[in-house]
Amino acid sequence: MVKFIFTFSLLLCFLSAYCQNINLQQEIGLPKSSYQLSKLLEEITNQTNAQFSFTSELNINKKVQLSDSVASVRDILNQSINLKNFKIQAKGNKIFIISIPPYDRKYRISGYISDAKSGEVLINATVANLSNFTGTVSNNFGFYSLSLKNKTHLLQFSFVGYKEVLLDVELERDTTINISLEPKTILQEVKVTANERANNINHLFVSTNSFQAKTMQQTGVFGENDLFQNLKHLPGVQNSNEGLGGLNIRNGSPDQNLILLDDVPVYYSSHLMGLYSVFNQDAINQVKLVKGGFPAHYGGRVSSVLDIRMKDGNTKKLEGSYSLGLLTAKFNLNGPIKKDKTTFNLSIRRTYLDLLINGTLDLSGSDDNIGYYFGDLNWKIVHRFSQRDKLYFSTYWGGDLASVKSSEDISANIREKVRYKLGWGNFTNSLRWNHVYNNHLFGNTTLILSRYTFLLKEKRSEKANDSDYMENYNHEFKSGIRDFSLKTEFDFIPDYKHYLKFGLEASLHHTKPGSEFIKNTSDNNSEISTDELIKSKEVNLYGEAQIRFGKKLLVNMGTRWSSFIVDNTYYSTIEPRLNTQYFLTPKWSFTGSFSQMTQYLHLVRTSTLSLPTDLWFPVTEKIKPIDSFQYTAGTHYSFNESVKLNIEIYHKLSRNLLDLKETSYFQDVNSNWENMVESGKGWSKGLEIELNKNLGKTNGNIAYTLSQSKVRFKGINNGKAYDSPYDRRHNFSIQINQFISKKSKFSAFWTYGTGLPATLSTSKIAAISPYDPSSFETKTVYTERNSYRLPDYHRLDLSISFMKKKKHGTRSWDISIYNFYNRKNTSYMYVSSDNNTSNTPKLKKINLFSFIPSVSYSYKF
Repeated sequence: MVKFIFTFSLLLCFLSAYCQNINLQQEIGLPKSSYQLSKLLEEITNQTNAQFSFTSELNINKKVQLSDSVASVRDILNQSINLKNFKIQAKGNKIFIISIPPYDRKYRISGYISDAKSGEVLINATVANLSNFTGTVSNNFGFYSLSLKNKTHLLQFSFVGYKEVLLDVELERDTTINISLEPKTILQEVKVTANERANNINHLFVSTNSFQAKTMQQTGVFGENDLFQNLKHLPGVQNSNEGLGGLNIRNGSPDQNLILLDDVPVYYSSHLMGLYSVFNQDAINQVKLVKGGFPAHYGGRVSSVLDIRMKDGNTKKLEGSYSLGLLTAKFNLNGPIKKDKTTFNLSIRRTYLDLLINGTLDLSGSDDNIGYYFGDLNWKIVHRFSQRDKLYFSTYWGGDLASVKSSEDISANIREKVRYKLGWGNFTNSLRWNHVYNNHLFGNTTLILSRYTFLLKEKRSEKANDSDYMENYNHEFKSGIRDFSLKTEFDFIPDYKHYLKFGLEASLHHTKPGSEFIKNTSDNNSEISTDELIKSKEVNLYGEAQIRFGKKLLVNMGTRWSSFIVDNTYYSTIEPRLNTQYFLTPKWSFTGSFSQMTQYLHLVRTSTLSLPTDLWFPVTEKIKPIDSFQYTAGTHYSFNESVKLNIEIYHKLSRNLLDLKETSYFQDVNSNWENMVESGKGWSKGLEIELNKNLGKTNGNIAYTLSQSKVRFKGINNGKAYDSPYDRRHNFSIQINQFISKKSKFSAFWTYGTGLPATLSTSKIAAISPYDPSSFETKTVYTERNSYRLPDYHRLDLSISFMKKKKHGTRSWDISIYNFYNRKNTSYMYVSSDNNTSNTPKLKKINLFSFIPSVSYSYKF
């Protein structure tokens, strides 16, 4: 009996040891880093008592290299076994390595999509699997990744304006395939393919317009093919009066637009009172405008995002262009430094109005000198270390400079020389590293410097008889903002149903509202110097997931956490985002979105016009950040590959908006500006309709926007709501481009908008000067805020181009007319008294631009 009990107990011990569950998370130490797979499995068995079971398909003779000497059993097996072909399961003390049937195995195809002629990457190019109508799109760097089962698939690679590529693939392992697409000729017949093959893929762009810079057709003043002029034919983008500057998108102010140039914020986006944008078309590759439904990776502004990507440069050959117009000259050169490895892109633009004016003054023998010019320089260099690593460096410098030099006799023996200088501009730099960690994970890390500067100088010198000039007065004023940022972002694509993006951005803001220096030798206080620098910190974390449910529903959900620290004041906001798209049919879809945005920087305006004297200020303990909540809903219908109809409605609520109080001056930046502004709220709503045709001999678009925008400030207008400065009720535009032949094309653009609100002056009173309390100065009294409407705005622009191929390139003559029928559009209006009629008040209009013809010559080589 004792022997039986002993034998039975021993058997139970063996059974207990045999049935013990193996823990795959158990960590073990390995004496070597390199094993034959069979020896590695024996080592794991010796340390854990685990028993392995596998099929003959597993190659146990292969060499395995391990990265860590101590790791969990699961991590060791994941490094050693191809999980595309096998799956690992644990039961009891056994580990089963099970072969996945070939038809269930999934592999990944990835790579870059680019232009076959130039090598420029194509952003948002479509990759469609025609076997099951799934797919993806390329990201901002042309990278795509798609998971496929182990069978033959027919893939379609396409991009608007390019010939599609059809590719039969049968994957047996993860594969990298780079695709080059050939551009279509403009007059090439459009071949319409089955839209359902490309429509129902995993991409979602709500309230978004994207296009390549080379497709821009709309010319502006003096014949310049300008980015902002092309954006203004889109619905929701208001057609501002001349001189107002910037972009007003969905009734937002220009400072509420996040404008990015290669991921770098640009603070002042216009030249010459808004007639030109600072973006040279020759330097731009791709443009994306987001008006609503903002993805979580965008933030910092509350109205829109304008994401501009510069050209990398031709990877195949050296190419360039130059052009001469009535006001500007441009030059571009780009190409490979080392073929298919290192490329560069250089673009320069400058006006020569100052040279013409000063040349005329010199010929007349005048001592006076008057000048104004603006210039832009774009430089970018890209180096490819490998298929997985790229390094980008891009820089932009752009600025305006106005100067006046004059001299006159102020007495019989004293002559005075006066010099005025007014300058402003942007300087941006970005250093980016792209790395493909694996076929699922793409990373981008960017170092950013952005600087905006405004400078005003006045110098006076005197001389007596034949002596030299001696400086007796010097006044300088500076303001601006400088950002230092680090941004790292990842795209994770586990399968065709999911696309994840997450990242971190940290910034230091150095804001200089005003730095002033005055030196006056005739004053006892010969030098006065004031300076103010506000330092602030901003940190953003974000994540978003795009998910496909079935074949008809796409959802992009995400959130952004933003925080801001300035002068011991801390703000933190959670910004949820949600976008949806439902395909009723492959050609007809419905969209909806909600987004919350937060803006921590305010632009305080010192003038009705958009001028560089407007000042940037960060939030304070008293001045809160702007919060915006926007809802959109829309429908989109594709008649064919070329013709599309988009209808969208939006409703936007904003709080903590700023405006100057009715009794405030804002010329003295050293005063307490927080007491000069009023905080309030605003709301706007609108309907946008767009019909566009983007291919063929005749193309163009029709856009209409119906909108209303109101604001309310407790201390302004007696606390009553009033129309916002950007409330243009109706806005309509039509653009037609006709390719007459391969050598000529014609464009026409007509736009109409109801008048913008305005506040008129009714009388003037004597008031104590804010600069000298002992004196009085005249102060204007205004009507009820924005109670008057300027006259309606409309104009017609025409242009025609003649192209001819030469031995080494293509030359082009472009003739354009801005405001063809000479409409006197009102930019500004005020009340004036006419002395000849007993001071009867009269409305005076200021019209900046009327009928302006221009001609330009360009040559591409």
